Amino acid sequence: MKKILIVFSIIIGLTNCQLVDVLEQDPMYELDLENAITSPEMAELALTGTYGCLPAKSTNYTFATLSGSFMSGALLRQNFITSGVSIYYSENYLPTLSYSTFGDEEWGCDYEVIKNVNYLLQALEKLDDSEFKAGRKAEIIGECHFLTALSYFRLLRQFSEFWDENSNYGILIRDEIPSVSNAVKVRATVAQSYEEIYKHLEIALNQAPEYTTSTQASVQAAKALKAVVLFYQGKYSEAAVAADEAITSTNPLDPSYSNVFTNAETSKEVIFCRAFGTDDVSDVSYFMEKAFGATGIWGPSESYMNLIEGDPRKDLVTENKDVVYNGVTYNVNTVKKLYIPGEGVPVIFLRTAELYLIKAEALARSNASIADAWAPIKELRNRVGADMTEPASRDELMDEIFKEWWIEMAFENWHEWFATRRFDRLLEMNKSLAEQLEDEQEKDKEDEDGGNSFEQAFLQKLEWRKIYNIPTSEINANSACEQNPGY
Repeated sequence: MKKILIVFSIIIGLTNCQLVDVLEQDPMYELDLENAITSPEMAELALTGTYGCLPAKSTNYTFATLSGSFMSGALLRQNFITSGVSIYYSENYLPTLSYSTFGDEEWGCDYEVIKNVNYLLQALEKLDDSEFKAGRKAEIIGECHFLTALSYFRLLRQFSEFWDENSNYGILIRDEIPSVSNAVKVRATVAQSYEEIYKHLEIALNQAPEYTTSTQASVQAAKALKAVVLFYQGKYSEAAVAADEAITSTNPLDPSYSNVFTNAETSKEVIFCRAFGTDDVSDVSYFMEKAFGATGIWGPSESYMNLIEGDPRKDLVTENKDVVYNGVTYNVNTVKKLYIPGEGVPVIFLRTAELYLIKAEALARSNASIADAWAPIKELRNRVGADMTEPASRDELMDEIFKEWWIEMAFENWHEWFATRRFDRLLEMNKSLAEQLEDEQEKDKEDEDGGNSFEQAFLQKLEWRKIYNIPTSEINANSACEQNPGY
């Protein structure tokens, strides 16, 4: 046991070393793990440690998962909050989409996963299949490649121009054991980034185990992720087919919408999530309590409440309650969807309802009939007893699909942000940004020389801020890595 703990400490220590000045990090880069993972038991332990590096760990949970909710305009601080971190995070940075270090933790977590996988795969090459239970070595390899595909996709979607395959602003492909010689590396193109993700997904599809729990990678999770990747790549016809295949071969919708969140680790609808261990629960619960619990410092925006009004999910997602702040009682709307007092809140990466929405939108964007594109939305609404009236036009169809993304998937993992961008409704939903645009337009009117266009500069900034900046720690250490435009 002592030997296993030492190995685990070495591996986790490696994952926690960020890419800083490589000239000062030679010993760490050159650390030899050839003899560290020497048995199936140690391989399993290393795999568990890799799962533990998934994004949104411990105290970073709240901001890592809910940044997209703020930026979309679905979540805002309560009006009575006048000081503290809620203003720093939700007002000063997210609504204005300013330059910040918001993405640093997610960047670091994703590349920690990739680095751990590289070490584990190298170690597995030295272990004979016969040492494992029948087929288990292949399953571990499949799980590793799923985790790599998921991490690269998250990096592509949040730090790269994923919507443009001709763009040079893709991910950094780290497919080698870290060393001084490979620390400096150029970014892949977006097209190359997608190729890398599909390469890992194919291995996961062939070797990952069957679904048994939402906290373990599976062939079903790989099928679901492939549909998601095709969708964000803009290959809508292929995404619709892949989503349909994933729906028929993966977990069904949970009959109870609320059960998906109150029992995320056991609900069959949750295909893959990151659960928190007992050591993390106190930190995660503390931040969720600050955000959504007794203090209620954050809450759904007016835009969100207007959208969900009349839908049966309103009382399952939000809660109207009295909160006390500085001795004064305020009646506010809060988000209760994911908050369970005293328990760790899992980060849901994939669930079946997302596949239904992908199928609906992909069909709509590939000119399928209104009835066919509406069918998946109808199933989601039928579950909760919401209005299932078929849209009369394609414009109405797209509007209802957008609403369903916000109502069904908000406050989970950036879904409403990406929907707002795809449907070009950011300024409609994010009132803070709309007000800032009006201020810039007023500046144009007051500009007597007419030499500046404050409005155009602001709109250009919003366009650049579709994605995060590459962390300065990476830019400083990796001279070949080009920063995203506008940062």
